[in-house]
Amino acid sequence: MWQNLTEFERGMLAALQCPEPAAPVRVEKGGEGIELRRTPEGWQLRLAQEAMLGRATVLLEEDRDRPAGWVRRERPAYPRLGALVDCSRNAVPTPASLRQLLRQLCRMGYNTVQLYMEDVYEVEGYPYFGHGRGRYTKGELKELDAFAARLGIELVPAVQTLAHLGQTLKWKAMAPFVDTGDILLTDSEDTEALLNAMFDTLEECFSSRRVNIGMDEAHMLGLGRHLDLHGYEDRTALMLRHFELVHRVASAHGFAPMLWSDMFFRLASGGEYYAPDCPLDASVARAIPDDTSLVYWDYYSRDEALYDSMLERHKQLCPRTLFAGGAWKWSGFSPANRFSMELARPAHAACQKQGVQEVLITLWGDNGAECPLGAVLPALQFWAELCWQGPDRAPQAAARHFARTCGGSWEDFLLFDEPAFTPDNPAPGRMAVNATKTLLYEDLLTPLFSPALDLAGYEDHLRRCAARLARAGENAGEWTDLFRFYRTLTEALACKAGVQRALRTAWKEEDRETLESLCREGLPALYAKVDAFADAFRRSWLANNKAPGLDVFDLRIGGQLERINAARRRLESWLRGEMDTIEELDIPWLPFDPAETAKGHADVPAPFWHRIASATDISLI
Repeated sequence: MWQNLTEFERGMLAALQCPEPAAPVRVEKGGEGIELRRTPEGWQLRLAQEAMLGRATVLLEEDRDRPAGWVRRERPAYPRLGALVDCSRNAVPTPASLRQLLRQLCRMGYNTVQLYMEDVYEVEGYPYFGHGRGRYTKGELKELDAFAARLGIELVPAVQTLAHLGQTLKWKAMAPFVDTGDILLTDSEDTEALLNAMFDTLEECFSSRRVNIGMDEAHMLGLGRHLDLHGYEDRTALMLRHFELVHRVASAHGFAPMLWSDMFFRLASGGEYYAPDCPLDASVARAIPDDTSLVYWDYYSRDEALYDSMLERHKQLCPRTLFAGGAWKWSGFSPANRFSMELARPAHAACQKQGVQEVLITLWGDNGAECPLGAVLPALQFWAELCWQGPDRAPQAAARHFARTCGGSWEDFLLFDEPAFTPDNPAPGRMAVNATKTLLYEDLLTPLFSPALDLAGYEDHLRRCAARLARAGENAGEWTDLFRFYRTLTEALACKAGVQRALRTAWKEEDRETLESLCREGLPALYAKVDAFADAFRRSWLANNKAPGLDVFDLRIGGQLERINAARRRLESWLRGEMDTIEELDIPWLPFDPAETAKGHADVPAPFWHRIASATDISLI
C-alpha cells in the first residue's frame, strides 16, 4: 500500500491507473531526484518533486524483488524534459490518444509537453481559423490541461504568430492577414486583433504561463503584400518589430514567450540555417526581454562540436536557450528511432556541457503525418534515460523500462524502423531517406526513384521484415493494430518492389509471358496488398486521430490504387495489339540527384508526396 501520499500524488496514481504496490511504500519529500530504499518493512521513496512519482512507479516495479538495504538514486540532467506533439500537419490526435501519451511520458520521467497547434484551436470571432481541420474546442483543451496537471506535466501551448499559417490563410476570408503564402502581414491592425484573439483562447484554456510563439522559417517575410504597402525594409528589423508586438500581446495575457531561433541566424547569413560563422546582429540580443527564451533546434547533426558551438552562439543572443531534438516520424510511414537515438548522444553531451536547463523532443508530422505517434516511443524512452540514467546506461535502461512505460517490447517496436532501410542505407540510416513513402506512392509506369534502388535486395529485406513483424504482432497486446499497420505496409512494399522490377525487366527484354502473368496475377495481387495496408492505415488513424485529415491519405492511396489498375489496362491493351508500344515504359530514367547517385546512395529525395507521385509537380498545377 501507498503511505504518506499527498492529495496530488493520489490523483496522479489514479490518472496513471497504477495498481497497489506489492509491498508498503512510504513517500517522503526531499533530495535532488528519486531515491528508493528497500527496508525490512517495504520501501522508502524520497522525491525531490511530487511529479517524479510517475517515473518512480516504474523503478519500484523493476526493483520489487530487491533485498533489504538496496538503494537506487536517480537525478535528472535537466530540470525540464519535454516532448512537442505536432497536432497541425494533417493529424489532430484525439484527446484520448493524447491522454495515453501523457501517461506514457509521465512514467518515462517527462514533465513538460507542448501541443503544436498552428490553426487547430478555437479562436472566437475567426470561424475560418482551423475550419474543417479537426481543431480542438476550448473544452477539449481545458480537459487536457487539467489531465496533464494531474500527472505533474506542464502543458504548454505551441502556436504560430508569424509563419506556418498557410492552412488558415488559404481562405479568401483571411486575405487581410496575408503577407505572402503562409506568413502573417506585419504592421497590421488586423493582425494585431487576430493575435489578441488567439491569446484569449490560450489564456482561457492553459494553466501554464509559458507559450511557444513559433516565428520559425518565415522565409519570405516582408516580400509580399508588406512590400507592396511599405516598400522594402531590413527584414531583421521587421521581424524584431513583429516580435515586439507578439511579446506585448503575450505579456498582456500573462505569458512568458519562447520562440524558435532559426530566423535570427538565417537573416544574418543570407538564408542558411544556423551557419556557425554568421555575424550576429547585436540588436537581436538587445531586443530579447528577460522573460523570453530561444529554442535552438537541430534534428540532423552527429557532430557534438557543432551542437556545442551553436549553443555557445545562442548564449550571445539569449542565456535562456532550450534545445530541441527530434524523434523522427516526419519522413514517411516508418519512424527513424535508431537515427534519433544516434543524434541524441552528441546533442545531450553538448547540452550538459553548456548547462542547458530544458530539452524538448519534437514529434513533427510533415507532409501528412503518415507515421503513427506510437511508432517513436522508443526514441522518447531513450531521451528519458539519457536524462535520468546518463549515456552509459541509457540503452539498457530504455530496453528494460519500455514494457512498463508503454506496454510493449522495445526490440519489437524497433522493427518499425526496418522497412525504411534499403541495401545501401542500413541502420541507423541517412537523414531524410525513407524509401517506404517513395516506393508506395511512386508510379508503376513512370517511376522516378526506384530505378536507383537494388529492388531485388530491397524486396528480400522487406519480406524478412514482414515475417518478423507478423511474429511480433502475435503477442503485441494493445499494440496489435500498430503491428498490423507495419506488417501490411511492408507486405505491400515487398510486392510492389517485385512487380516494379519484373515489369521493367520484362518490358526491356520483350518477355511477353511475364507481362501476361503480371496482368493476370501480379498487378491484382499488388492491388490487394496496397488495399489491405490502406485499411490498416485507416483503422490506425481513426483510433488515434480526429477524422479530418484522413481524406488526404485516401486521395493519395486512392490515386495509387487507380494507377495500378491503369498499368494493368495499358498492358492488356498492348498485349491485345491495340497499340504499338507503352510510351511510359519507353521513357529513360534520369537520377533525381546525380551527385548522390554517383556516391552509391539510393536516389531518394525529401519525402514529399507531390514530388514522388508524378514527374509533373502536382503542387504547381
